[in-house]
Amino acid sequence: MVTEDKWDNQGQYTEKRIMLYEQIFGKGYISAGGHRMTEQMCLPLQNLKKDARVLDIGSGIGGPVFFLESQYDCSLTGVDLCGDIFTMATERAAARGSKVNFMCGDILNMDFASKSLDVIMSRDTLLHFPEAKKRELFAKCIQWLDDNGEIIIGDYCRRPRSEEICESFKEYILDRGYDLHEPLAYGKLLEDAGFKQVEAKDVSIDFLEMLETELERFRNNSHQLSENFTKDDYESIEKSWLTKIEWVRNGDMRKGIMFGRQG
Repeated sequence: MVTEDKWDNQGQYTEKRIMLYEQIFGKGYISAGGHRMTEQMCLPLQNLKKDARVLDIGSGIGGPVFFLESQYDCSLTGVDLCGDIFTMATERAAARGSKVNFMCGDILNMDFASKSLDVIMSRDTLLHFPEAKKRELFAKCIQWLDDNGEIIIGDYCRRPRSEEICESFKEYILDRGYDLHEPLAYGKLLEDAGFKQVEAKDVSIDFLEMLETELERFRNNSHQLSENFTKDDYESIEKSWLTKIEWVRNGDMRKGIMFGRQG
C-alpha cells in the first residue's frame, strides 16, 4: 500500500517532473544513463538462472525490472519509497501485463526471509542513505541473499573525501541531502558487511558519454512545448545537465558500479 507520508525528495519526483525526466532519460527511467546504464549494470547477470529471485531497491517507475523481466524468466520485486512513483509503476505494470511485484515503503523497515533472494540490485537510490543507513541495509542484504547470491549497486559517486570538490557540486550534495563516496570506498562498505569478491568500478567515462547523448536527445525534443511543459521547464533541465557534464569532466562527480557476492 502507498505510504501515508509521500516522499518525493522536495518535489523532485512529482508526476510532472517524472514525465519530464523521461524525455531526457528515456521511457521508464528517472535517473541518468537510462536504459544503457541498466544494461551495463546487468552485465554480471547474463547467466541469471531460471526462476531467480531478484529485488530492486529504489525501483522507480520500473525501467530496470521491466528490462530484466523481458530478458529472463525470473521473479522480480521492486521497492520504492515514493507514493507517486509506486502508483505509476503499478499502473504501467498492469498495462503491460507484467508480473513484477511492486511494494511501497522504506526498505529498512521491511524484512525478507533469510536466503530468500538471488540478486539484490539498486540504482541511484542509496545516495539518499547516510553511511550508517547504508551499512544497516548491507547487513540486511547479506542475510537475505542465498548462498552465492549477488548484490549490484549503481550510484552517483565523488572524488575521494581527502580531495576537495568544487563549491557548486558541494552545494548540490548538501541541497539534495546525498551521501556520496568514491567507488572504492563504496566497495569497502560492502566488504565491511561481509560481501566477497567485491568489485568497485569507476565508469565515469561511460557516464559522461551517456549524459552528453541524453542532453542531445533532450534538445531535439525541447521544441515540443505543451500545456504540461513550459520553456522554463526545458531550460531548467538543460542547465542542470550542462552542470552535471562539467562536474563529471572535472572529476568531481563520478559514477560507480559496485558488485559483491554472498559467501
